[in-house]
Amino acid sequence: MAADAARKSAPEGSLAEQARSFASMAGLLGDLREKVRLLEAVMENFPGGISLFDDNLQMVLCNRQQKELLEYPDELMAEGYPSMEDLFRFNAERGEYGPGDIELHVKRRLELARKMEPHCYDRTRPNGTILEVRGMPLEGGGFVTTYLDVTEQRRNQQLVAHMAHHDPLTDLPNRMLFNDRLQTAVAQVKRQGMMAVHYLDLDKFKPVNDSYGHQAGDELLIAVSGRIKKAVRENDTVARLGGDEFAIVQTGINKRSDASVLANRLLALFDKPFQLNGASVTVGISIGIALGPEDGQTSDALLMNADNALYRSKSDGRNRFTFFEG
Repeated sequence: MAADAARKSAPEGSLAEQARSFASMAGLLGDLREKVRLLEAVMENFPGGISLFDDNLQMVLCNRQQKELLEYPDELMAEGYPSMEDLFRFNAERGEYGPGDIELHVKRRLELARKMEPHCYDRTRPNGTILEVRGMPLEGGGFVTTYLDVTEQRRNQQLVAHMAHHDPLTDLPNRMLFNDRLQTAVAQVKRQGMMAVHYLDLDKFKPVNDSYGHQAGDELLIAVSGRIKKAVRENDTVARLGGDEFAIVQTGINKRSDASVLANRLLALFDKPFQLNGASVTVGISIGIALGPEDGQTSDALLMNADNALYRSKSDGRNRFTFFEG
């Protein structure tokens, strides 16, 4: 009878244990489903694109925003999520990474991805959108990548930076940027070569303001800056220092006469009158020139000596250029 009782009680205990086990598994599955639901909710409410990769660099999740932001076609994920390699190749083939060998683009990016290191960089898409891309390895394996559209933010930053270094009226470099370019040129000619600083001042500018008003004076300064820019090369810097004063950093010259050629070209551009609101206005230009490194070893010295040479041009009758003589 004891054996019969044991046989009867065994199944009951086994069933109870199985029930508890099933209940525990159901609880775990419920917790897992809740975590997955929360993860999906986070991904879908993320303000940009976000994707998850496992430790084999196989995509396991990708939110709707990423698909839209990077214009993934439906067929890309029709048969499941792609691997990171497949995604790199798809992007390279459609020109996302610019010109070059497709497989080389894929190889380079895979080498970086396999290092599983945090990263952050800006990527400009072919359509002009600027994306901030961030990647972060996950504890226990895997990788998360996010994409944020920062196009307007970057353009605003560029605009602010441009405004800080350019004259608001003529859009020429201002004194701050001019000094930076001049210092760079001075450092270069200390090793080898020659450069020139041209200090320019308009002749008879004040009568234009007095006769036609400040608006006409501003229009004249804009037109003047356009003519000066036509006279220089791409590697030269033209700046407005203030009022009707301009300056040029002329680099890559070999002899004194190279500076004379530019100065004569500038003077010739002012032979033709300017048209302001139907009126023909003639202004000249006086130029002072200092050569580096012979006329100064620092940017301040060169600019001061060019200004001294400009004063002599003004004193000697205007509408001419003068080299500094120490």
